[in-house]
Order: sequence, then structure tokens, then C-alpha cells
Amino acid sequence: MRAAGAAGVPVHPVPEGALKKVLDLVTPQAVVAVARAVVATLDSVVAAASAAGAPLLVLVELQDPGNAGTLVRVAEAAGCAGVVLTERSVDLYNPKSVRATAGSLFRVPVVQDVTVDAVLAACAAAGVPTLATVAVDGTDPESSPLDAAVAVLLGSEAHGLAAELVARADARVTIPMVGKVESLNAGVAGAVLAFEAARRRRDKDAE
Repeated sequence: MRAAGAAGVPVHPVPEGALKKVLDLVTPQAVVAVARAVVATLDSVVAAASAAGAPLLVLVELQDPGNAGTLVRVAEAAGCAGVVLTERSVDLYNPKSVRATAGSLFRVPVVQDVTVDAVLAACAAAGVPTLATVAVDGTDPESSPLDAAVAVLLGSEAHGLAAELVARADARVTIPMVGKVESLNAGVAGAVLAFEAARRRRDKDAE
């Protein structure tokens, strides 16, 4: 708190037990910060993906706060250009999602509450292809267009991507699995593809 005060950040001490009454945590930390959300636009994150040759994670009606927050953290770690959440997705600024980002929410450009049509139109205008994640009948990650700018469409935990959206995407990707597993957690699937994209970019840079 002394460092915050020295940096000009207003500090307000509160009585012991006060934070527990206003926060949703059972055992909250002794310090809480209030920060202004960083606002990005759909066009800006698509343009950033195009300029950097990096993926953009598009969460389509993703409703689990842990998965959404994890994917923002993954986006930073894997060098993605940003994260887009479509309509009917979880609010990324709810406490569970914020905690799951582990601070990445303050560094990764995020856009919320946009339509799928708007995402597809923005990507088409910028020349960024769209890659739909599907459980079967897609190309494997190693053969998918992940070594350049691409919008990776990740569907909801319960239903995945709608067939109509899959049909409109430029390509489809399926993560190979063995055993009786039918699908992966959305956070895990997004991480696999984001880090495969990072590996492919490193290999291209090394050539």
C-alpha cells in the first residue's frame, strides 16, 4: 500500500472484516484494487492479428468463467493478438473470470458482446481467415493455417459451434484424441491451438 500511495494511487484503509462483507470470496486478500477496464474494438484486434501474423481467439457463446479467463491468460502466454467474446458469452469482468486471467486481462486486448456476423465481416475485410474448431472431420492442428494471422473460433462448452457457423468458416480444425474422450475442455482446446500457433511462428522465424 505504501508503494501505491507513493505512486499517487489513492489508498483507503478499511476496518478489519469490511472486505469480506463486500467481496464474493470466502477468504479475501487484504488488498483490493479498483481499475478502469481497457476498451478495445473489434476492428483494432483484427488489425493487430493481421499486422502481427498471430491468432485471435474468438469465444463463441462461451459461458464458463474459468474457461474464458484461462483463455485470456493463454492468449498472453502464446502471443495471441487478442480475445473476442461474442454475444451470450460470460462477462469477462465477473470476479471468477478476472481471477482466472491471473492478471492477463490488464494486458491482452479484449472485445466483448459482438455478433458472430460482425466478427466474420471484420475478419473478411482484413483478410484474416477464420478457423472453426470441431470435434471431428477437421484438419489436424499441424496442417491447419495457424502459422499466420487467423481467427480461431471456439464454441460453447455444451454445444460447440453451430453447424451454420462452421460452414461459414474458412477452415476447420480437429485436435486428435485417443481413448473414449469425446471432446476437450474449451480452455484446454484453445490452449493446444494457441501454443501450436506459437510453435509454428517460431519455426517460421527460424527458417
